[in-house]
Amino acid sequence: MKIKAAIILAVLVCTVGMTGAFAKEKGTMVQFPHWGIITVPDDVYIEAGTQPMLTAGTYGNDVVAMMEKIYPVEPQTYQLVQKENADFQYGYMLRYTISRWELEAAAERDTTANSYLRDIGAKPDMKAILAKANRQLATQLPADFRLVKAMTPKKINGTWFYEGTVERTLVINQKVFKETIYPIAYVHGNTIEIAVIFANVADQDNLITTVASILESAKKLPKK
Repeated sequence: MKIKAAIILAVLVCTVGMTGAFAKEKGTMVQFPHWGIITVPDDVYIEAGTQPMLTAGTYGNDVVAMMEKIYPVEPQTYQLVQKENADFQYGYMLRYTISRWELEAAAERDTTANSYLRDIGAKPDMKAILAKANRQLATQLPADFRLVKAMTPKKINGTWFYEGTVERTLVINQKVFKETIYPIAYVHGNTIEIAVIFANVADQDNLITTVASILESAKKLPKK
């Protein structure tokens, strides 16, 4: 439960044209639902689909099942691949579209949004939610998880994103691996768009950096 809570808090603060490989031509522009128009380089593939993840080992390697224990919303799931010469990097991404009130409920470790506050138009404050999420991340991560960077606002081309970094250490066949969990989110109106990227970060030019840049550079993002 602590793992689920920590990851969903890290998150805080298909779909037309995606039935096959997301992009196979250099700089292909594609509509990414609810997010905007993204440009995918020719060495990156983003494809709708599911895959097992060792991060969710106690949940049958199912990241979605792990996440929904804290936040019971079915995300869109994507397989990620980045090719560099003869090498490949593989990853996974979850996509959520939620309301401010649902986000506040997750920060309170609740699965039910406060419908009364929503009905009277009381809008949750993002700074307060972010502060609470970061305090919990700093104190409640399991022993094999580590908060590398708290969720922090980041302004790119006039749009504020919220991004952070969590690492988990995995031991596979007596070898130590570090998996990175990178949430990136932005707010438009009363809606929060969230992408959570999972990948093994071994190189400076890594899959997480590439996919985060693709999302940050999206065009025609929904207006506030």
